[in-house]
Amino acid sequence: MPTSKKRKRWPEVVRAGSAQALIYRTRERKIVGRRRRSYERFTVTFYRTDGVKQIRCRRSFSSLKDARFEAGRAATAIANGEADILKLTSADRATYLRAMDALRPLGIPLHVAMEEYVEARRHAGAGLIAAAKEHGRRHATATIRKSIAETVEEILAAKKQDGMSVRYLQSLRSHLNRFAEHFRMNIATVTAAQIEDWLRRTKRGPRTRNNIRLSIVTLFNFAKARGYLPKIVATEADHVAKAKDRGGEIGIFTPAQLADLLSAGDEEAKLYFAIGAFTGLRSAELIRLEWEDVNFARGYVQVGKAKSKTATRRLVPIHPNLSQWLAPYRGLTGIIFPSEHAADRAIAFAKRNGIDWPNNVLRHSYATYRLAQCQDAARVALEMGNSPQMLFRNYRELVDEKDAADWFNVVPSEAAAKKIIPLRRAR
Repeated sequence: MPTSKKRKRWPEVVRAGSAQALIYRTRERKIVGRRRRSYERFTVTFYRTDGVKQIRCRRSFSSLKDARFEAGRAATAIANGEADILKLTSADRATYLRAMDALRPLGIPLHVAMEEYVEARRHAGAGLIAAAKEHGRRHATATIRKSIAETVEEILAAKKQDGMSVRYLQSLRSHLNRFAEHFRMNIATVTAAQIEDWLRRTKRGPRTRNNIRLSIVTLFNFAKARGYLPKIVATEADHVAKAKDRGGEIGIFTPAQLADLLSAGDEEAKLYFAIGAFTGLRSAELIRLEWEDVNFARGYVQVGKAKSKTATRRLVPIHPNLSQWLAPYRGLTGIIFPSEHAADRAIAFAKRNGIDWPNNVLRHSYATYRLAQCQDAARVALEMGNSPQMLFRNYRELVDEKDAADWFNVVPSEAAAKKIIPLRRAR
């Protein structure tokens, strides 16, 4: 009959001369997923002197081999007297004991604490405690972890539900999808410096860079509202500096080019060209415009708060030539451009007919000719929802009064007026 295996007694004793270290074995349990797993832990204990009294030291290991190695090293050091090499003065001992008492609740070794302190002091300077408190304040309230890609999905869905224009959603999607593709991380971990570096590497013009930055700021404010970022401090995106936009060449149409577009375009394109050229509305504002906003009796187009980019109501005069272009549509109701892609189709039509389409050309053209016509920057600024300073900087002296008179004298020919078929009939 085979003999039974002798049961090992714990603790295991490791000796070096008259010195010794003990190894204790314990079994610990841990829940992984839905399963409870157990594993062994080996703890080495030994005593060393600090010059006054003996201190019990404990070190834990997951393998018996490592524990035996440490126990042998400790016992040898004690036997050789290495543990008592450091001689401390009374003041040093008191300082050492206070430091150990302060670190005991954290479970951090003294040498690790000192290394971290020196590194933190090197970065934060004398304001280390204030910097630590600020860091804790910034990150304590952000309790929900979300990746940038997940947050982008959520904001695009929310903006679509809010009824934002197609062009706005296209722009937001383009900017944020590229941002999420590059930063595959938690939105709470990306820094302003990383965002700035990425924006510079896109090699876009200042205005485009600032538009992308604005989309990122919108994303981070959305994340703040959802609890993915701290709500009590500015976001990292808010700290990203704007690119210096010194302005570029303003592209405008000549009266002859506009006349060609209006004579050749289909019904939707003509209406888009006419309203854009003679009101200066932004493309997003044009797409949201309804016939109820066109007051033929009082002679103005109303851009309501909900339809304006700046969320402020403004009135744009219906000039005599625009009145002629809109005359066939009197009495209609509902949205003027039923298709969400009216702007894209109008631009594509112009390019097919060999006419270049500079950015915001209809709005820039209106501002240029209108300012030359009335010589009143404050008045034109109110009509366009801009500042007088921007008008003077970009549009002053580009054209003269004769050019302006030609622009606002582009009217439908009698034959063209007869061909106009309203997009939708009055009820």
